Amino acid sequence: MRSETRGPRPYGPGEEVSEDEYVLGLYRVPVKARTGRKAGPAPESGLLEAYADGGALRAALRRLGRSLPTLARHEPDLDFSTRIGRPAMAGLVRELEQVDLTRSPAGEREVLRLLLDWGRQSLAEGGALRIEIDAVQ
Repeated sequence: MRSETRGPRPYGPGEEVSEDEYVLGLYRVPVKARTGRKAGPAPESGLLEAYADGGALRAALRRLGRSLPTLARHEPDLDFSTRIGRPAMAGLVRELEQVDLTRSPAGEREVLRLLLDWGRQSLAEGGALRIEIDAVQ
């Protein structure tokens, strides 16, 4: 019998997470390039959303690592934190779109859909968004 991983849940600064979890965050960063944005103040940079993954990302990478080389390359266990920015985002979105999420366990499906949604949003924002994956130590 396969153990089920929990899916992502909202995460706030200082909350406790287990040692098998990653904290996933979507960040807005300042963009210096001309974007065609209308006049007015630039959007605030910083954390937009954060989730503890419930162990689902690690389980998905164990199962699908070869299908998700961009995500596997950015696994934070090597340096405790990683940000996926514009150069890798298009590859990540392409890889996630090719995974049959309906065949994945519920927790993995939720976390991969979250990353896919964030990746698409990042591409639409012209590089102003980054995904950060933190390993809990």
